[in-house]
Amino acid sequence: MTVHITDLNGMAYVSVAQIAQNMVTKIATNELNFDPFTIYFYAWKDEPVDVISARFDGIIAALQDGDTVVIQSPSWNTIEWDQKFIDRISIYRNIKKVIFVEDIPPLMFESNEYMLPQYIDYYNKADVLILASRKLYDYLRVHGLKQKKVVIQHMWDHISQVNPYIIPKNKKVINFAGDPKKFDFVKDWSSENVKLNVYSEPLEGVNNPNITFTGWQDDPVLINSLRKAGGFGLVWSEEPYWSKYMKMNASYKLSTYLAAGIPLIVNSDTPEKDTIVNKKLGIIADSIDEAVDKVEHMSDMRYNEMKDNIGEFAKLIRGGYFTKRALIEAVFKAQYE
Repeated sequence: MTVHITDLNGMAYVSVAQIAQNMVTKIATNELNFDPFTIYFYAWKDEPVDVISARFDGIIAALQDGDTVVIQSPSWNTIEWDQKFIDRISIYRNIKKVIFVEDIPPLMFESNEYMLPQYIDYYNKADVLILASRKLYDYLRVHGLKQKKVVIQHMWDHISQVNPYIIPKNKKVINFAGDPKKFDFVKDWSSENVKLNVYSEPLEGVNNPNITFTGWQDDPVLINSLRKAGGFGLVWSEEPYWSKYMKMNASYKLSTYLAAGIPLIVNSDTPEKDTIVNKKLGIIADSIDEAVDKVEHMSDMRYNEMKDNIGEFAKLIRGGYFTKRALIEAVFKAQYE
């Protein structure tokens, strides 16, 4: 039996979706001996049946009866494309299909909400699902997902190397790796005692001495920039529809901060909140004002305790262990249970 895994290509260099999928594939192929099926991201609404059939045959040329296929979802082509792809795989005998649900567009964007039944139908074709959280599984069940063998991802990995000579310190700074155009708190930042570092291009019209825009940074640079900045890493949402999704989904940003070795700021609805609290990996805040206040009054002793705990916990994330565990468990559930 060969285990295959799909891999996304063709998106922008800075696409987090592609970066995450490529990382999963690298872990799967380099450490678990999976075979990659490369899927190209493209737009061809009226692609002829014979052309898409030939495309699928090329992608799955190495597939044989009895193999297992891990599909990283979505492909970021259309849901119709994804449906046709899994149907093509299903032509082979005794194929076990695992869908690694990394994002769900109908839950990410309110304009796509109407497509959720199509995605549920797609997930129902899998033998095993890898999902971010138990909350997400329960939500999908309410909306039509059949009872499934499920593996919970818990957290993203973030394969990286850190400079051990850069030690994060208890600086009064909050780091935010996100698009500032989507967040009012960046434009409205008023704290003089706690600075804000934003890892993106400058926001037009914002000239605040308490905000530093670093520009977009490639991953090895970003990880050590965060270490050097110290302080905390913020995982946040203000848009209600996206906030609902974040209560169920795993945040790649969260794992980026942990890989860098800095404590987190998350809200009380974060799926892995209990892990963060119990293992002392960060602080809980349900408003920006609360986050600023806690950072401002953070003692060196408490900060260093969190930093040291993260130093141990981050070995899992930097080493790809969440991904390896999820993939191995999914294959066992598909082939053994």
